[in-house]
Amino acid sequence: MAATVKKNKKALTCSVITKNGPILRSIKVDHVEIPSHDGYVSIHLDHCPYIVSIGYGELRIYNEDNRLINMYVEEGIAEVTNNVIGILVETALYPKDINSVMIKEEIDKLSKQMVINVEEARRNAEKISKLHKQIEISSK
Repeated sequence: MAATVKKNKKALTCSVITKNGPILRSIKVDHVEIPSHDGYVSIHLDHCPYIVSIGYGELRIYNEDNRLINMYVEEGIAEVTNNVIGILVETALYPKDINSVMIKEEIDKLSKQMVINVEEARRNAEKISKLHKQIEISSK
């Protein structure tokens, strides 16, 4: 008589947390694409333990049905261990929460602002780049 073995299906889970609290809590996912400082990092089931520094850009989370959940994220870290992805970021915004009109006004203001040194010009350019990325994500 053959014994019936019930296998527990392994799952990859993901959480996104900001200093203001959780954005996503332990949802089961197919895979995640994280915007690191050096480009995108894809995490799939049974990925080795890993820590990555997050720059800014579009966090792409594909749920169990392979449907995209995307958001703008900025500055943080992601840790992968035992099929759990913990993403801790300063900023996380769903596309619907991004106000493109206000962002365009801020870009216009920063573009016209006089700068007193190279460092201030660099910071303004980086901020404008981040704002453009938010607009890009808000239209998806």
